[in-house]
Amino acid sequence: MTRVGSGDRTTHVGPLRALGATVNTDGATITVRGPAPLAAADVAGEDIRAATAALIAALAAEGTSTIRGMYHLRRGYGTLLPKLVSLGAKLTIDQETP
Repeated sequence: MTRVGSGDRTTHVGPLRALGATVNTDGATITVRGPAPLAAADVAGEDIRAATAALIAALAAEGTSTIRGMYHLRRGYGTLLPKLVSLGAKLTIDQETP
């Protein structure tokens, strides 16, 4: 599982890299180079930014991903997951606690 330390503004970079994205950081600049084939991974979203980025990348990836820390996303975007399912996303949602 890929984890990135919390407290910074780049917590989404590690999970995106784990899914196969080409992401580079240079100070306050984040560069994403694509297209890149994304593949399933087991990642952790340490905050709402990371959980949301991992979810979007996992939906585009080949295979089944596991994303821990989705409670961050549900807290900020409570209706997003049901809306994605209604659009055809295949999600299995397990309840987790922070």
